[in-house]
Amino acid sequence: MTAPDIAMAALADRQYARALDLVQRFRAASVALVQRYLDVDPLVAEALLMRMSQETTLVRRMPDGLYLFVGEIIGQELQALHGFAREVLAALRTDYIDVEQLRAAAARHGLDPTA
Repeated sequence: MTAPDIAMAALADRQYARALDLVQRFRAASVALVQRYLDVDPLVAEALLMRMSQETTLVRRMPDGLYLFVGEIIGQELQALHGFAREVLAALRTDYIDVEQLRAAAARHGLDPTA
């Protein structure tokens, strides 16, 4: 990696950290918000939010392309539910559902199967 590449990567990481701080402070995630407060191009703001949605549980990209701030607790719960749902759907594809396997899957994802 060349010196200019390293400098660009450091700048991108600082910009990402600023965007992450902004989203947490306002408890909102939108291209317009990031663009306005960081004074960046809309495509850069979109890329920052996309990265945030991939690397954190704070922001989710909605099917319509908008971003939603969900916060850490809700984001973690959504992540657990998505993981459990993937395992249930995989079990349904086999046409055999083992109750104990589903309980174990719920426990793996931090869901209380007895609640």
